[in-house]
Amino acid sequence: ANIVRWEKVTRPFLRTAEFLWQEGHTAHESFEEAQDETLMILSLYKEFVENELAIPVISGKKSEREKFAGALETFAIESMMSDGKSLQMGTSHNLGQQFSKVFNIRFEDRNQKLQYVWQTSWGVSTRLIGALVMVHGDDSGLKFPPNIAPVQVVIVPISAGNWKENVLPLARNIEERLGEEGLRVKLDGREEFTPGWKFSEWEMRGVPLRVEIGPKDIEKKQVVVVRRDTGKKENVTQAFMNIRVPEILREI
Repeated sequence: ANIVRWEKVTRPFLRTAEFLWQEGHTAHESFEEAQDETLMILSLYKEFVENELAIPVISGKKSEREKFAGALETFAIESMMSDGKSLQMGTSHNLGQQFSKVFNIRFEDRNQKLQYVWQTSWGVSTRLIGALVMVHGDDSGLKFPPNIAPVQVVIVPISAGNWKENVLPLARNIEERLGEEGLRVKLDGREEFTPGWKFSEWEMRGVPLRVEIGPKDIEKKQVVVVRRDTGKKENVTQAFMNIRVPEILREI
């Protein structure tokens, strides 16, 4: 859903006047069914944020003061950001029969009697992007977790000497081999930029791994693999590359 709020003081991605919201609403026969749904969605959000976005979270129940207005109970996932503040990243509410009684939302039960439904609502928003930037970012740019990185591996051929005839064909072969391993790979063969420029650009974009190959690497039958998160460099033989590169991504 596309949401617009009258926000006077905004912060990019965290508190904006307009944002995208993944939102859900359900209706149930009993409190127990609604509660199970509420907690199940909370666990899905927690699993996604921790396993895909690589952000550790704390999940729990909101206080009476902090819960959603009109809800019986509100549950949330939150995480500590680099500025020392906690960021709420997703909520799941058991609304009880509060709204169904107001709007007369009823169903016929097993005894053919009309009953008010028990409702839930839950959602996450583009605030998750803000959390991702705050947790996985530094002065050089983003540091995407491999699972969600649009490009997992960028290959940068070192443009020295007769690199178009010697280095570029091998770089294309590496791109093909890593692609066959199911990785999202990008070969940066642009001629108008230096390797150093490309290094900085792809670091800013947050690509988890950079593979460098130049004339000296061809002689040694190796590539240089650089991690975005730690900056660690590792020489990997070309024969072992299609095994080692996926391993490093899993380590990240």
